[in-house]
Amino acid sequence: MDGAAEWFSIGELARRSGLAVRTIRFYSDEGIVVPAGRSGAGYRLYDVGALVRLELVRTLRELGVDLPSVRRVLDRELPVAEVAAVHADAVEAQIRVLRLRRAVLRLVAERGSSPEEVRLMHEVTRLSARERRRLVDRLVEGAEESVAAMVRVAAPDLPEDPSAEQVAAWVELVGLMGDEGFGEAFRAGPGVEGPVDPRVERYWRLVWAVNGWEVVPGWVP
Repeated sequence: MDGAAEWFSIGELARRSGLAVRTIRFYSDEGIVVPAGRSGAGYRLYDVGALVRLELVRTLRELGVDLPSVRRVLDRELPVAEVAAVHADAVEAQIRVLRLRRAVLRLVAERGSSPEEVRLMHEVTRLSARERRRLVDRLVEGAEESVAAMVRVAAPDLPEDPSAEQVAAWVELVGLMGDEGFGEAFRAGPGVEGPVDPRVERYWRLVWAVNGWEVVPGWVP
């Protein structure tokens, strides 16, 4: 059988792969999909192997794999499994961010929030784990060790897929933790006969809400 009958022009390759002609031309120029020969008029022609290679490139790119990694996979310098593991972790992180954004958007829709409130919610929900620990450390700095230990054990953390209510509680909680006046009241604790400061009680209820714990009526640590 004439091998030339199994060759494809860029246009035919585009129809078979579902990719744009300019995309295939770019991959060809970059040496990722190499032509098998030329037509009489000098146009590039590709074989079945190029089609298979192109389909793998498309799959990896749709999964978010960067072009240098794609090239290394195709050249057998990098195992597909290793690339998949790294990008699975990246996708997982992206999913968490998207879930958080969804919860913020739901809260904004429910509250009819102002642009300033939206900005605040966005900033607060993007706090890193280190920044969250820093807030807790600042809150209990100088407090009794038993109080500090309790606060650290119960340190609030948004779940992977928070509800709008949990986001609202987290935003309010961060505001409390960053208030120096509240911090002083928190560290001082209740007097021998005095009641618990209402904002301290509010703090614990917000912690329960963020962590998804059952609220115990009338009980404050």
